[in-house]
Amino acid sequence: MKKVLPHIEIGHDQYGAVAVSVEDYELFDFIDDYITEECDLDWNSLSISENEQGEIHTMHLDQKHTIEEVEVALLKLDQKEIERIYALNN
Repeated sequence: MKKVLPHIEIGHDQYGAVAVSVEDYELFDFIDDYITEECDLDWNSLSISENEQGEIHTMHLDQKHTIEEVEVALLKLDQKEIERIYALNN
């Protein structure tokens, strides 16, 4: 996985689909809305794991999306807004 923004990483899952991992549920909800509503990217499944900081929510995108496409979309987000949303629960 590659960190593209604070608290957000992208990579490929075991099936070769793009996966976006987000620390914190509130931030995940924001990224979910952004990806699906603003960027028109579809995701198929969600997995949740734990680390030292808390829950990690990973969305597994549709195979039709490339990692470059997803990274470009995410990099349009404001890092200060990402940090503000993350700070709501942390």
